[in-house]
Amino acid sequence: MSERHRRPIGTETYDENSEIARRATQRGGGLTAIVVSGLALIFSGISLYQTVIKQAQLHIFLPDTVNYTRDPDGSFEVFVLPITVSNTGARDGVLSAMKLEVRNLDTGKTKVLHASYFTAPGYFSTKEDVVNNQKRPKSPFAPLSISGRGSTSKTVLFYPREYEKERVVPGKGRYELKLTADALPTEDLGALDQFWTTDIAPVSLTYGLPAVSPYFKGRMLIGHTVRLFREDQ
Repeated sequence: MSERHRRPIGTETYDENSEIARRATQRGGGLTAIVVSGLALIFSGISLYQTVIKQAQLHIFLPDTVNYTRDPDGSFEVFVLPITVSNTGARDGVLSAMKLEVRNLDTGKTKVLHASYFTAPGYFSTKEDVVNNQKRPKSPFAPLSISGRGSTSKTVLFYPREYEKERVVPGKGRYELKLTADALPTEDLGALDQFWTTDIAPVSLTYGLPAVSPYFKGRMLIGHTVRLFREDQ
């Protein structure tokens, strides 16, 4: 039997112990390298998803003050809403349509209106004159494209599809506004995009119309506007 095999346990030389320690360190270092590489791969994947792959996620916001008016050309009730749309996704998104459901909390009357126009400069400073065919400037509503990590703000006019004699806003009162919107997802990644939702969360807020002028109905007939103030702050 060789001298090494006859050597009692615990009598290894310094060089032998160093070699054992070196091998153990190499084994431990390899494991650490694997863990570090794995974490780096995970963070790279998350970064890729957040900056390149993440489908558009659109969010809509309403201010504390909105406007109500009537269009003398047809006597439609109109809600004028300044709206901000933000996109927390990496890719562009398209807001294709918006619908506004208004409920009079005092009478229970409900009316559905649709995004129909954008206001143009001068909308609030121009008076309607049906006789002389003078109308407040506005442009047709079109789908909004929101760039990745971007936002846009627009003032949108919501009209009902049909005229109704009974008004949802006859004057002073409290009104619940529920705004919903549709989004068109991009499909750059084909079937993979089906795994991510692009639904826009609806916004429900309550607004109050304070005491109105005794000439409210007449002012509405010629297109004046009144302000409604958010109550659930």
